Amino acid sequence: MKKLNKMLRELLVCLVTVICLGTNFSTVANATEVEAPADEQAATEARPAAQAVATTAEGSSAAIVEVQDYTIEGGMIEAGKEITVNLTLHNTSSSVNASSTMMTLSNSTGSLYPAYGKSNQIYVGNISAGNTKVVSVPMTIGSNFAGDAIDLTCRFDYASQNARLTNTAMIVIPISGGNTIGVKSINVSSHAIVNGKSLLTFSYVNQSSSNITDAKLSIEGNVSSASKEISLDTVYAGKAYTQDFYVTFKEPGNQAIKVTLQYTDVDGEVTVTDLGTFDVTVSKQNVEEENNSQISFVVSLIGKIVAMAIIIFAAAVMYVYIKKKVF
Repeated sequence: MKKLNKMLRELLVCLVTVICLGTNFSTVANATEVEAPADEQAATEARPAAQAVATTAEGSSAAIVEVQDYTIEGGMIEAGKEITVNLTLHNTSSSVNASSTMMTLSNSTGSLYPAYGKSNQIYVGNISAGNTKVVSVPMTIGSNFAGDAIDLTCRFDYASQNARLTNTAMIVIPISGGNTIGVKSINVSSHAIVNGKSLLTFSYVNQSSSNITDAKLSIEGNVSSASKEISLDTVYAGKAYTQDFYVTFKEPGNQAIKVTLQYTDVDGEVTVTDLGTFDVTVSKQNVEEENNSQISFVVSLIGKIVAMAIIIFAAAVMYVYIKKKVF
């Protein structure tokens, strides 16, 4: 009887060891990398420069031509004025080229049009994967223009992987935003990925002789809580700035965000300037991330099945062994 009890204890230890190994296999198979919450991914990076130079936005597998950045030559926006708009076009794909690109420009109110003798259709040519190309467009502001900003819509028609693609991007060029902070330009990337970082570039200057300490950008739309309010820190008197911010979108689809600038001016009055509404196409997570998620699920499921099979096999072996010894 003592010998039987000893064998049962040894078998029990073996069974527990097998169960632990099976459980560990399932746990390792189900392990995934933990990322920071989407609200904590929004970050800002300041550059004290007079001209906007945007950083690379989130990459994509399809060839998408977007307006990454722009600058204005000829001063601020005024009725009847001739300006040159320098557009930095960007192919967001990391592997696919955009070829035979044609850009067509338009304005919703007819207040901005090509300079005399120029066409609103411009042949851009090829933009290789991940690269940019700068296109300069001489334009005229209508004599009847009146408002806080003027829009410019850019339609891109191009070839990619034996198919013709079309994409549209719109920029809003604001005039000076008041007597204290003058707005030079604002640009929002037209494409984003859910919970990824979408670029917003803002150029401005403090035209007064006093520092502004409470300036901020407010963003209305389906964005993370950390993206809804962006502090500009101290805006020093007479200084010009360009800052890059990253806005995080919470859901896919066509999303619209409204951007406003708010601060207390030199007279102690709260000034709110509407910088425009921007349309952004938000995509789901990229294919690689989806595949990784599916692979992780399959591996986890296999691990659980193997662990269960080991437990059942060990129990069967114990039952047969005890039955032979006892009976």
